[in-house]
Amino acid sequence: MKKLLYVFSLVLTISTQAQESRDITYIRKHAILAVEEMQLYKVPASITLAQGLLETGGGQSKLADQANNHFGIKCKGPEEWSLDKPRIYHDDDSKGECFRKYSSVEESYRDHSKFLALRPYYKA
Repeated sequence: MKKLLYVFSLVLTISTQAQESRDITYIRKHAILAVEEMQLYKVPASITLAQGLLETGGGQSKLADQANNHFGIKCKGPEEWSLDKPRIYHDDDSKGECFRKYSSVEESYRDHSKFLALRPYYKA
């Protein structure tokens, strides 16, 4: 029993360290971008980084990898994301939902900043 607890503890420690390492890597990689967005749109960089980290699993998600979408922003409708803009389909709340696809991480961060800073619901 003690051996089993030791092995479990060791595995938990290693996986926790791996998660922390992935999180730190994500933050270091995107911190300057988050601060630049904060200066332009007044959305705290800590909020932006925390949401990006959570939504992408430290940059490992399908949306981040294939669509540069670091915040899980959906298409929502033609009035918000026109039909000629790039998109990706991914199972989330429902099967095959439409998500915005960006040409760069910077474009994703900018859209997130605008999403929070300019929409009446989030603005305050």
